[in-house]
Amino acid sequence: MKHPSWLVVGLLVLCLAMTLLPGCRSRLLSESEYEALQAELTALKEENNRLNAKYEAVNQELAEIKEVYPPRDFSSLRELEDWLRANDVSERPFTEYADDWYRNALEIQEDALRDGFIVSADYDLAEEGESATVWCTAIVNGRVFFWDPETDDVNEESFFGTVR
Repeated sequence: MKHPSWLVVGLLVLCLAMTLLPGCRSRLLSESEYEALQAELTALKEENNRLNAKYEAVNQELAEIKEVYPPRDFSSLRELEDWLRANDVSERPFTEYADDWYRNALEIQEDALRDGFIVSADYDLAEEGESATVWCTAIVNGRVFFWDPETDDVNEESFFGTVR
């Protein structure tokens, strides 16, 4: 009698398995669905790599910006003079016209800003308006220093005293 009860139980398990298998089969992926998902996964990984590369580039650019921002005054006269020696604007031939002279001063200003320093460009017209003087200025330890952008000969402006 024990054999027939095991046989009944076995038949019940077999019937139950056959009933549930078609439902499981519908949850399995076909070969083409699997390949499509693999292709999508590969494309997503490639996009992730591209985005990570862009992130690294932007992060590097941000680090470079942080090195020069916010721009600052020169910490010493030596730092200003060294920076001017490294800048090549004063190595060009002297200009003939004031607008070219001032353009050089503006280029120094732009170069300084790119390197994280504050430099101002200025000019003064003679009363008769026939001539002009151009110079650049920078603050070092609260004191004003100025120079001709074509010579880089730095002088301290003693009239103002400490300005910062």
